[in-house]
Amino acid sequence: MAPIAHAKSRSDSPRDLSGQRGMTLVEILIATLILGIVAIGMVEFFARGRAGFDHEERKRVGTLLVQEALERTVARPYLQVVDWGEQRTISSVDYAISVTTQTDVPEQDMKTVLCTVAWDISPTEQRAAQLTTFVFDN
Repeated sequence: MAPIAHAKSRSDSPRDLSGQRGMTLVEILIATLILGIVAIGMVEFFARGRAGFDHEERKRVGTLLVQEALERTVARPYLQVVDWGEQRTISSVDYAISVTTQTDVPEQDMKTVLCTVAWDISPTEQRAAQLTTFVFDN
């Protein structure tokens, strides 16, 4: 009698013996889609964070410029405390510095000094920092 050949059953394959099966194309596509959505969200998060950082940096520079302009103005002798202005560009941002004075306000022999620094945050929107002080004639 001839030996009986046994056909390998499907359960004997190495794939089934390990208890794992391969990933299908659909599973890979779904995983890629999920990772893509997460990546887009993270890029958006960092882009908004960067814009916020830039906005705060411009505000910090504007505040420092207004303080410097006011200090430069009040360091002058009383008669030389007058209106003036200038433009400055720092890190490719244009800042407009303007100092205005009012003589004899709020009382005789006093000047009110208003310093304003303005900069654009978008083509249609502008921000400003202002400081006011009084200077008197000794």
